[in-house]
Amino acid sequence: MRTDLGVNRPQDGTAGRSALLVASAVNAVAAIYHIIGGTPEVMYPVYSADLPPSSAGVLDILWYQMAALIVGGAVATLVAAFRSDWRWPVAWIIGGHFLVVSGICLFFTFVWFGNPWGLIQWAIFGPVGLIIFWAAARPAESGAGAPTL
Repeated sequence: MRTDLGVNRPQDGTAGRSALLVASAVNAVAAIYHIIGGTPEVMYPVYSADLPPSSAGVLDILWYQMAALIVGGAVATLVAAFRSDWRWPVAWIIGGHFLVVSGICLFFTFVWFGNPWGLIQWAIFGPVGLIIFWAAARPAESGAGAPTL
């Protein structure tokens, strides 16, 4: 007689869902902070600086493009938590992009500050990207794993 029925085990597919829900929540909080906290800290000085409009415009686009990426990551990981067929595409597109962004942030924090703590965005994007890949590699609720090529 089995005594573990109803217990959430990593092999029953709930670990991937839980990890994606965590990734979605972290992305949602990061998006809110990016827009509400980061815009005054980063973009207001850009708007006040005597920059050519083309430079300020590009920075404005990049700022809100990053916000859209973070919000899109929150939505995509939320959907992937409940749609196992989305997990690998989300891992490669969102998780992969987050890992690249993490590398870029880490590189430039050393260039500009000489240490990893000047721009800590890498410490959010990197772990979330890894969580997304880890979740995609977990067995789905239906028992399906990684897609076959």
